[in-house]
Amino acid sequence: MKVCYTAGQVKKLENCFSVSTNAVEIRIWFLTDDILRIRAGFDGDWDEASYSLTMTAWDSRTDELMKDCRKRVQTAAAELTDGDKQAVIQGSRLKVVVEKAPFRIMVYDKDGSLLHADIPDLAYREDSNHRRMHASQIEADDCFYGFGEKSGEINKAEKYMNMAPGDAMGYNAKETDSLYKHIPFYIKLNRGTKQAVGYFYHNTAECDFNMGREKRNYWHRYSTYRTDAGDVDLFLIAGPSIRDIIERYTDLTGKSVMLPKAALGYLGSSMYYPELPENSDDAVLEFIDTTHEEDIPVDGFQLSSGYCAVETEQGIKRCTFTWNNKRFKDPADWFAQMVKRGILVSPNIKPGMLLVHPLLEEMKAKDMFLPASDDNAGVDGLAVGTWWGGPGLFVDFTKQSTREHWKQYIKDALLRYGCRSLWNDNCEYDSMVDKDAKVYFEGKGSTIGTMKPVMSNLMCQLSNEAIEEYDPNCRPFSVCRSGHAGIQRYAQVWAGDNLTHWDTLKYNIATILGMALCG
Repeated sequence: MKVCYTAGQVKKLENCFSVSTNAVEIRIWFLTDDILRIRAGFDGDWDEASYSLTMTAWDSRTDELMKDCRKRVQTAAAELTDGDKQAVIQGSRLKVVVEKAPFRIMVYDKDGSLLHADIPDLAYREDSNHRRMHASQIEADDCFYGFGEKSGEINKAEKYMNMAPGDAMGYNAKETDSLYKHIPFYIKLNRGTKQAVGYFYHNTAECDFNMGREKRNYWHRYSTYRTDAGDVDLFLIAGPSIRDIIERYTDLTGKSVMLPKAALGYLGSSMYYPELPENSDDAVLEFIDTTHEEDIPVDGFQLSSGYCAVETEQGIKRCTFTWNNKRFKDPADWFAQMVKRGILVSPNIKPGMLLVHPLLEEMKAKDMFLPASDDNAGVDGLAVGTWWGGPGLFVDFTKQSTREHWKQYIKDALLRYGCRSLWNDNCEYDSMVDKDAKVYFEGKGSTIGTMKPVMSNLMCQLSNEAIEEYDPNCRPFSVCRSGHAGIQRYAQVWAGDNLTHWDTLKYNIATILGMALCG
């Protein structure tokens, strides 16, 4: 177990400050005058490879992938004064105080108000299971908002929350945890001072948050962030208002994508029509015509995966990038008919391929799937997980060659028929039970247990790129229910497959508001 009890020398590096402690090195960046980065390097690996950040002051393995949305900045000016008992790093609007024994970091604004304080002994730890933790001082009248997508009340004070997204179909809108998204960002607002501060933990591993649910006699009231892997990598965002924090958080992770007008209208959706034995195309057209006859405005239709349910050696199975020609006789003509009716169609695509998928061997030859872990043989060395209709393989979007192949499949199977929108579904990689299955991670290498949340973002990014490449005059529209921090750059999201119940209406309001506060 590692515990940061004391600190030694604090020194200035090229674009950050280094704090030596008895356990790990901690680095502090003044990314802007209002955004600090505090990273505890438990692994001693300072290599940068973020899929989340759109504003950086360092080189990253993902710079080329994110060149269209990433902005490189110079770190803000700050002066270091290092002493025996404490060090002070003074910026133009923020001041960092490093107390050395016991060790903790405190952050003040230009008026001297305390924005953040670590808890001595508890602040930066690694337990015997190699989980990393960060404990922050909180007050009884603090409120906590955000966390991406959570059930229950909007204020998460005294709540414990897990962030391990999955396919939570039929969830309880008040109690179920986790849901579909992994966005480790929240806003702390003090009721008395009305001052807010944002906490974004830049990490893709499963994690949990304890927002004052537990109390200990020996320490001030505190909250805890705990992650299964990776560093405690905190971006602390000064306010003072919630609006200021959201503006700066989206400077950091990206602004919301500009959607087509159709995205603001009623989007019809049904599994019933695409699952009909035949003539699903006519049934959908009839539905649209009926809405028009009844003066019900409709602008889009989300085409569920029955359209690609085709005959395999194990019967009818959903196979992305195929068409059931009994259900949709002429996809190009059908898309044209929907366009004529003013409807934007979003076909469902999925990142898992059944072992009986007709394109499986072709995709395997292109090296598109996750390799199995060293402890599990998988199928031909590839990781296998439960999927819609049986066992399947999962696409690794962290590899450039795979990304190019995936875009070509989108163009060949969908865009050439007139499709201009995509519904990216089941992106949680929830059924990959072997969390040690390997991912390429831009050549760095990692595991799916650590990288699952970024797959949704990458899949939506590729959907948009494929549409833009195929039709440069078209504004892409991607829909997704999962996602990591920054998903707002690529997709319109929703809160998943809830139940038809009054409690769902009540608590989903808070869920959607929490999502909105996260970009």
